[in-house]
Amino acid sequence: MAAKGYDRNSHLILHRTTPEEIKQGIPVITRGEGVYVFDREGKKYLDFVAGVTRPVHVGFGRKELAQAAYDQMCKLAYYTPGQYVTEPALQLAEVLAEITPPAITHFLLECDGSEAVEGAMKIAKHYHYFKGERQRYKVVSRKGAYHGVNGISLRALGLVLPMRHMMEPLAPGGVFAESPYCFRCPYEMSYPACDLKCARDVEKVIEFESPEQISAFIGEPIQQGFGAYAPPKEYWPIVREICDRHGILLIIDEVICGFGRTGKMFGVEHFGVQPDLMTMAKGLTSGYLPLGAAGCSAKVWEPIEMMMHLHTYGSHPVSCATAIKNIEILRNEGLIENSRKMGDYLLAGLKVLEKYKIVGEARGTGLWAAIDFTADKKTRAVLPAAHVNRIILRAREKGLIIKTMGHALEFAPPLVIQQDEIDKALKVIEACIQAEEKEINL
Repeated sequence: MAAKGYDRNSHLILHRTTPEEIKQGIPVITRGEGVYVFDREGKKYLDFVAGVTRPVHVGFGRKELAQAAYDQMCKLAYYTPGQYVTEPALQLAEVLAEITPPAITHFLLECDGSEAVEGAMKIAKHYHYFKGERQRYKVVSRKGAYHGVNGISLRALGLVLPMRHMMEPLAPGGVFAESPYCFRCPYEMSYPACDLKCARDVEKVIEFESPEQISAFIGEPIQQGFGAYAPPKEYWPIVREICDRHGILLIIDEVICGFGRTGKMFGVEHFGVQPDLMTMAKGLTSGYLPLGAAGCSAKVWEPIEMMMHLHTYGSHPVSCATAIKNIEILRNEGLIENSRKMGDYLLAGLKVLEKYKIVGEARGTGLWAAIDFTADKKTRAVLPAAHVNRIILRAREKGLIIKTMGHALEFAPPLVIQQDEIDKALKVIEACIQAEEKEINL
């Protein structure tokens, strides 16, 4: 029996979907193939955000991944993540140890990115606890950050403020520094004359909160909150040095950046630093099954006597088997290199659109890019969200799925995308920008 279409009376509760979006119509997506998805009416969409939350790195409809999951289900569908171990979980940990930065050697396997972040924070707390530093409980995040929605990880949420405010009071210990958002610098300074004030002020935050109480600093190597925003190359080395000086662990959140999204296997590789802990999800299975991971260094793991933690579906053998096959596809088909090459091509096309009055900046790293909009190119005043949302709706009508992030449009297609498909997307994006400028009489 086919399900009904979606409206306010439907039995399903959608995540972060407004009443206005429901009124405009919620497409029922029924299948996917490569970089395209199709709705119930048969309309074809070029998915330029890889499933909207961006996990589908190897594209839709990969039978190899379905086969890997099927084979493992037939062999062993489930077993506990504690006191026993399954072969796929062991094998995946070995694969991750091979491809992650050299410092990361041990892995806690979870169900998604939020759990991975929470797991990393718990590992950090375990580390300090077993070292006799039980007073270290605070985590420094950044204004504009997004690190998931679970109880402990939610305290690091520096954007989507209604989501955070609605759930307060949160677990104590969330501390916020400024983000490296040069396009709209919170200090109203310019790089490089600023001398990386956003990075150096992390130490002021730490000193104000008391270094002896801080467990970890967490950040995405390239930040999603403003729309695929890469910091200056000096940012992460400065933060790494500050953390080292105060005995604070550095958690690099690779939930979005990891597994080729930025043109390297992991985003942190662009900056030449080694994390103490690292979180992963999304591209780990290309979204085919839920799975996340928190990796840590041998230094962090060594003092921990036992991980006091349990999720029923942690280390799930079917998800692990799917992840192993997914990573094999990423490597064998050269998709990380394709992300770099097609990302350069995409960014060149987006840069052309800076000629429009409402386009403030086009930016990107690999196949993760954005257009930051403005109402005034000189002051970089924010373009009201209603205008950006109309561009998204126009694009959907033309068969292109894109999304907003911060004040920007964000683009993150599957890593299998080719030039002709990028050309098709760029043509639609430009037409939608032209239509919006015409509507607001620019």
